Amino acid sequence: MTLIGRAAQLDQIAAALRDGHSVRVAGARGTGRSAVLAAAAARHAATGVAVLAVRALPGDRSLPGAGLQRLLTPVQHETRALPPAAVAAFARLFGADAPDVPPAPLPEAVSLLAEHLAGRGRRLWCADDLDRLDALSRTVIVTQPHIPVLAATLAPSTAHPAPAPPGAGLEAAVTVDLGRLSRAEAERLLAGLPGVRAHPAARLLTAQAAGNPLALTELARHLPPAAEIPPTATELPVPSRLRRALAPAVDTLDPVHLRAAVLAAVAAETPGRRVAAALAGAAEPAVWAGLAGAGVLRPGRRFRHPVIRAAVLERAGSARRRAARRELAARLPAGDPARAWHLARADPAPDESRAAVLERAGAHLNRAGRVHAATYALAMAAAVSPDPEHARIRARLAAHHARLAGEPAWERQLAPAGPREPRGLGHLLRTAWLRGDDRIRAEVRSALAATGPSPAHPDAAETADLLTAWAHAVVDDLDPTGRVHQLINEYDRPGPAGRMSPAERAVALGTMAQARHETGAARRHLARVVTLDPPGGLLRPIALGALAWADYDAADLDGALAHAREALRVTDADRHALITTDTRAGALATLAAVAVLREQPDAADRLGAARDALQPGRHALHDLRLDRAQGLIAGIRGEHELAFHRLRRHYDRAGRPVHHRVAALCLADLALVAVAVDRTGEAAAVVTAAEPGVRALRSARLSAIWHRARALLAGPDPAAETFFRLALADPATDQWPFERALARMDYAQWLRRRQRPAESRPLLRAARDVFAAAGLPAWRERAEAELAAAAAPPRPGGAPGGGLTPQQRQVVALAAQGLTNARIAARLGLSARTVGTHLSRAYSILGVKRRAQLPSVQSFDGRRAAGGPSR
Repeated sequence: MTLIGRAAQLDQIAAALRDGHSVRVAGARGTGRSAVLAAAAARHAATGVAVLAVRALPGDRSLPGAGLQRLLTPVQHETRALPPAAVAAFARLFGADAPDVPPAPLPEAVSLLAEHLAGRGRRLWCADDLDRLDALSRTVIVTQPHIPVLAATLAPSTAHPAPAPPGAGLEAAVTVDLGRLSRAEAERLLAGLPGVRAHPAARLLTAQAAGNPLALTELARHLPPAAEIPPTATELPVPSRLRRALAPAVDTLDPVHLRAAVLAAVAAETPGRRVAAALAGAAEPAVWAGLAGAGVLRPGRRFRHPVIRAAVLERAGSARRRAARRELAARLPAGDPARAWHLARADPAPDESRAAVLERAGAHLNRAGRVHAATYALAMAAAVSPDPEHARIRARLAAHHARLAGEPAWERQLAPAGPREPRGLGHLLRTAWLRGDDRIRAEVRSALAATGPSPAHPDAAETADLLTAWAHAVVDDLDPTGRVHQLINEYDRPGPAGRMSPAERAVALGTMAQARHETGAARRHLARVVTLDPPGGLLRPIALGALAWADYDAADLDGALAHAREALRVTDADRHALITTDTRAGALATLAAVAVLREQPDAADRLGAARDALQPGRHALHDLRLDRAQGLIAGIRGEHELAFHRLRRHYDRAGRPVHHRVAALCLADLALVAVAVDRTGEAAAVVTAAEPGVRALRSARLSAIWHRARALLAGPDPAAETFFRLALADPATDQWPFERALARMDYAQWLRRRQRPAESRPLLRAARDVFAAAGLPAWRERAEAELAAAAAPPRPGGAPGGGLTPQQRQVVALAAQGLTNARIAARLGLSARTVGTHLSRAYSILGVKRRAQLPSVQSFDGRRAAGGPSR
């Protein structure tokens, strides 16, 4: 069986044992020390090591030598080969007949036996719960120097320091600590237990276990029926085995300490300064110190583990719990949300004043990004609402927040009975961004018109304003009021969040920025979501997937890979439903696009996985981005027909964009390959048709792309230079370095062909540096080849290649590297026939007769041709 979350510790143990070190495995109760010890011992035994093992039993501490006797019983017969005094010592240990000689001290005898065994092969001694063995056995086992010891001990507790070091004699051993499992590891463990993830109490289980493997498994095995778990429950019953392991001190508390512990347990539901102050005055300092000394509380009156809190509430019973809530509420001011919460839990009778306070608290918690806490407040507000309609509205809000928290089972539990309401405008806008077709844009406009005027409530009005701007950003080119631009450029003080959480708002702003081709702003907003959204939340995978594309657009391909992989890791089909499909498709498309541009060996596999995940129509955004990547690499490698096919797919036969906002990103790439395949008329029609949208959007990125396309289509016409300069004029395009580098390289080629190589060289060097930094060898090689062709002519009496034209020098340099005519043609965008002509003319100038002689000829810049031998 694979131990979840312990691979690193097992590797650490294996490495230490392989080097001959003893190892101490330390962890709190329930962290799986015994399981890790067994797995590590089995792994070591598989390498040919003989393993002896012992585990502490109840009563061992009162029986000197009991553990040692059990450990060595399998090798008792080996003691006969030892000196008589050692034989006598072991006879006394095992209760056998002893020779008539004084016995040696037991530690000395065990050391002799260990030396004897080690001389006959590799050995390992294992001691589980070493700290619970008798003192004699513990000392003798770990102090013998001949055989490594693998021991598991309880991690020292500040509340209960051991009277002696748990692994006395293991001070020099390698210590491997077993901490809590991460949330992802805990959920992997629970995923293997049927029915747990879909249970309404799944959220409570994960929180109450706090990463403790024993707590996770025990709570999962003893889940109450779903109907017995109210939406406002904050803890689960504690099974007896778990109670004995993690909360043994709870059953020993006297009434005074139990009262204080119950107050601390209910106060933990509503953390804050006022509650902390009220709790501090509810009991004498000596009582709080006593609870800390008993291992129940940490400093600050916080429980050492959530299971202890649950055990306290369980032992207290309902009457004591209600009394504690009323006592704590009495210490809080009127109108305090914590007071309303505790009074509502103590007496859940309908009360609109409490419900209103809790609803306001939910809105405040939501704005603070505390989505789980907001859900609880709104759920309790719904539970105590006298008016059924108010209760339904509050329950719907609570269900929405549970969905944002990534808790679908909780969402289903909270959702009001009756027909499910349709998805909101935000969901429609995310779909519109993915699809980008005219039909979905019309649906958004209809939905926007159906919402009517802005609501009177300030929070609702603020949310409506943001949704309206989001809709215009996605489906319209114009921004007549400037509201979209204003929102996108919010920085540290974004203003009221309305009914949206900060993470929701940041997702909306990030999507708006991407839709308007404001990549820098998009990266800023989306990175904020990753910081704000709770682990397991709905918005984190959405933001990571979008952030990966934003990194890709910014030519930060390593960042794109990291965020795409993280999006795949955190996306959970059980939690995130349809979002999983969209996020997974986008992340796989990002990985594939980077693999294509970098010509990675696994590019074909990446493409296949991405294409399989993409849904036709729904994922046009990702589909076209992949097409562009494939068109770009085909174009730079000289496969112009294939490149034209890939890029032409961004527009239908009538020249309409397949995706309203993304299709135009390929305009310049399409123009470049259209010139190569003599289809400039078709490309020119598409570029001309795109002009109104480009001008209306007023995007620096699209404007630069459109001007570059016009320059490429202009060919040798002097007007091309004006368009190239316009494509490079706006410094804002620095945030898209790859596209800016493409424009520089195209302009440099145009300049070189106009016999202006000196002007082209700075452009080519800048482009080459961008391509190199992004890890794009195909474009870096092209830029280097262009630099070679644009190099300054040699001084008189210099290199033998001084009579070559720039194009001939370029061809000769590549041929000297061993490239075939076809590869040279693809690299330089020429025909193979033209390459052959250049080579034949260069031979006579260079004084060579065969291609094989080229590496030995000085190149045009005074150095030997690349790869040529030196003399």
